[in-house]
Amino acid sequence: MNRFTRPFKEAFMGLYRHVGMTFSSVFAVTITLLLMALFLVISLNVKQITDIVKSDVQIHVQIMNTLDEAGIATLNTNISTIDGVNTILFSDKDAELDKFIKSFGTEGSIFEYYRGADNPLLNAYIVTIKEGYDISFISDTIATLYGVDKVNYGGENTIRLIEFMNTIRDGGLILTLVLSVLAIFLITNTIKITIQARIDEIQIMRIIGATSNFIRSPFLLEGVIIGILGALVPIAVTVYGYQALYQVLNGVLITNLFMLRPVFPFVYQLAYLLLIVGITVGLVGSFISVTRFIRWKR
Repeated sequence: MNRFTRPFKEAFMGLYRHVGMTFSSVFAVTITLLLMALFLVISLNVKQITDIVKSDVQIHVQIMNTLDEAGIATLNTNISTIDGVNTILFSDKDAELDKFIKSFGTEGSIFEYYRGADNPLLNAYIVTIKEGYDISFISDTIATLYGVDKVNYGGENTIRLIEFMNTIRDGGLILTLVLSVLAIFLITNTIKITIQARIDEIQIMRIIGATSNFIRSPFLLEGVIIGILGALVPIAVTVYGYQALYQVLNGVLITNLFMLRPVFPFVYQLAYLLLIVGITVGLVGSFISVTRFIRWKR
């Protein structure tokens, strides 16, 4: 039993004896994880918004008037064989006119005059694509098919919006990794100072035949405890802060197109992730320090 409890006892004693360094390390991990939580909230919400934008992007395929019913059916088949196409919905001239009138609001009623034989609009296919496929490539491929008059999907503005959101998401994830490395560096230095303060004790343990794992275990636990303590405040701020933000914005960022992730289980997932990152960072930082010292002393 004493063999099991010894590492925990020595770990807490080490943290208590060097309370100043312990506090600075916990504070550093706290700030790091707070920034990490901020970037994760931004990145993961941007990812969701990007997915929503992609799923809402549709390719509008106008069909030539010269195509008969058989030709329209053939065009449907040809579009469906293109890799990346998800769904195809036929929209006749009247449906296209309804959309056109609706886009002008109450003033659109003046276009009712064109209903019927005078309708100048074309039949169309509304095409959606599968996630991860290049909409511009699929659009260009559809444009080459016989019977297609014109293809539109929002053009470069849609592509730029998606690329911009992807850049924000990727940038946030990169910053998260950088902050993790910074936290490991800070904990490594803290444990290193703790080891230097107990160098005589470690030397004695070495002389009486203590194994590397026996010497290493209390320091690893110190790192884990620092990581856990450093994660408590970021977890609380993330859970309650995101709930408050979601309520203030009513779950929407600017427009209904930009929907935030629902609070639950998102905040629980973030809390779990922050705790795991805190423990991992503490464990890795302490492992690096104590392993270097043990090798050096050999």
